[in-house]
Amino acid sequence: MSSRHLLVLTALTSLFLSGLAEGVGQGQGAAGQASRQETLADLLLKDEIQKVETRLAGLPRTAETLAFQGEVEYRKGRFDRADSLYRAALQMNEKTARAHFGLGKLAMARMKSADAVKSFSRAIELDAREPIYRFYIADALSLEKKAKEAERHLQEYLKLNPADADRVPMAKAALDISAAFNGVEMGEIEAPAQPAPIRVQQMPLLPFLFAEVTINGQGPFRFLIDTGATQSVLSQKVATRLGLKKIATNIMFGVGGDGKVDSPIYKADSVKIGDVTVKNIPLGTLDNPLLDLVMDGILGPTLLADFIITMDYPRNQIQLSRKAPEGGTVVPAWFFGGLLMVPVEVNGKHKGNFLIDSGADSTLLAYTMANSLGVNKDTPGAAVDLPIGGIGGLDASVLMVPSVTLKTPFETKQFDRVMAIELKSMSSLIQTELSGVIGYDTLKNYRVTLDYQRAEIRLNK
Repeated sequence: MSSRHLLVLTALTSLFLSGLAEGVGQGQGAAGQASRQETLADLLLKDEIQKVETRLAGLPRTAETLAFQGEVEYRKGRFDRADSLYRAALQMNEKTARAHFGLGKLAMARMKSADAVKSFSRAIELDAREPIYRFYIADALSLEKKAKEAERHLQEYLKLNPADADRVPMAKAALDISAAFNGVEMGEIEAPAQPAPIRVQQMPLLPFLFAEVTINGQGPFRFLIDTGATQSVLSQKVATRLGLKKIATNIMFGVGGDGKVDSPIYKADSVKIGDVTVKNIPLGTLDNPLLDLVMDGILGPTLLADFIITMDYPRNQIQLSRKAPEGGTVVPAWFFGGLLMVPVEVNGKHKGNFLIDSGADSTLLAYTMANSLGVNKDTPGAAVDLPIGGIGGLDASVLMVPSVTLKTPFETKQFDRVMAIELKSMSSLIQTELSGVIGYDTLKNYRVTLDYQRAEIRLNK
């Protein structure tokens, strides 16, 4: 099993720079939806969570309604509660496909991909016409290195649901990538038993970690190390310079502008960082003049996730090993398409899941968390003219939330104020609530060890 998402079903980077200029039916695909009432499954796909809750409140307690209540809790990031509801549904009726699907998602979030495949497979046995089950099992199968089976389910997904504006491009891109590397092992690694530490640099006014990367033997290029990215990307300018072959087009989701941009995908024979060479890699691209000023690309650490990755901020280096370091605080994390999230308590009473993000210059809240704290766009003095830049461009919709205390698994930190931005598109993509981001201002004091295969984070000072 590998924790590297090389088929890139979810293309996302949370990179941002602040201060820059009725029925409980299973889904039946897109066909015929206009002629029938939207089911709970339909509403979930549209992220209409409040409507799902309202509908469920008027329905009797059945295995199906319990499973959909579990889906609501999952979307809100209350995973223990979701697990209990899924299991209660199966105790009432073992043939509840939606409950098996939910348990599969929870298994994936703990990097138990073999268990996820079993749960998704059972859901498909019980309801072969539900498209989303096919999409998720393809992701789990890719982690299990069962590419052909993953392709088969993606093809079936496209037949069942050809009109999903976001997921269809992802599925097609994954199939195109697989075809481009047909007969070749994607992500083959060449590295010594213990790679030497990778020196990283920080640029003036940019509190990020940058490393030198070579592509197809050419470079070096300056890449940002971004734990908030589900794939590695390079600038369109560099892709053109290297003469790379375009093999697919995906949609990249992130912060700024419309929250998403088209991302052509190119085939690279090799990507080398330090002593480690990764062969046969799909690389996304960004055509963003703002980002081109400071970097040549973004390295998503999941590319190196067969190693245990330690980002040593105090020493300005990255270490790759096969064994976790001793000591420190071990934090179980939730894994979503290459992103690691940890539970955080806000102001002593609100709980949410925050992304560990080396591509964010500061810790921030999502609008939804700010709203829970009583701050919204109509709050006097909350809206500020402080545009942020990300992969989607600039976004001037920023709120300032005063007097925030964040209790993470590794420290409690008080802030005089914290920015809040719209993270709805990112939450929608990973299908659970992203309540905020833990950025450089918190991470800089730690040696942050990322163990993607165990879905764990270890912190040492």
